[in-house]
Amino acid sequence: MIFTKKVKQTIAILATILIVFTVIVFVIPFHKGGTFWIAYLAELVAIAAQIPIFKLAYDNAKDLKSRVLGFPIFRVGYLYLVIQTVASVILFVLSGVIAKFPVWIAVIVCLVILAFALVGSIATDIAREEVERIETTIAVDTAWMKQMRVRSAQLVTKAKDDTQRKMLEQLAEDFRYSDPVSHADLKAIEGDIEAVFQNLEQILASGGDPAASVEQTKQLLAQRNTACKLMKN
Repeated sequence: MIFTKKVKQTIAILATILIVFTVIVFVIPFHKGGTFWIAYLAELVAIAAQIPIFKLAYDNAKDLKSRVLGFPIFRVGYLYLVIQTVASVILFVLSGVIAKFPVWIAVIVCLVILAFALVGSIATDIAREEVERIETTIAVDTAWMKQMRVRSAQLVTKAKDDTQRKMLEQLAEDFRYSDPVSHADLKAIEGDIEAVFQNLEQILASGGDPAASVEQTKQLLAQRNTACKLMKN
């Protein structure tokens, strides 16, 4: 298994916590019965669990946004460690104060804490994946409009006179303020817009009159935007 630098640093921190915790609980004269060993073992599990939780949170993080989305998973991990540490200390004390403290209580307490940690980590990871999936989908859905905005803005530079420039600037504005999100049901009309727009680019390149193609593009774009509004209602 290959560990990254951050994971190695995390292991070093956890090893320090383990050593300090172990020294303290064995120096203090706690009653070393069944409850003590269950609570101590649960603490070891909580410390060891921080490594896979940390890797789950940050190993696949490619950018700042991924790291931010991974923080809730990391938070579940350290909260689990803190809660288990507190619970273990309480169980140490109770096992010495109460004669024949029920071992089954210690088992249930530690298992419940572990269960909540596992469920929390998995649920948070699922939520992160869903957020990333939605963001990826939105990025793909807006790609067509972003491209059309760039292409329409470039057409303005090809205008031969003020009349054409104003006409093309208005078309670029129409693209700019159109709904950026595409949809499968819009593919047909977007295909029509693409075809008319390509014809417009060819007309400008050949020095022809773009007025008819500009008007046709504006009408199709208006139809697309109307369809977008209807789909959201």
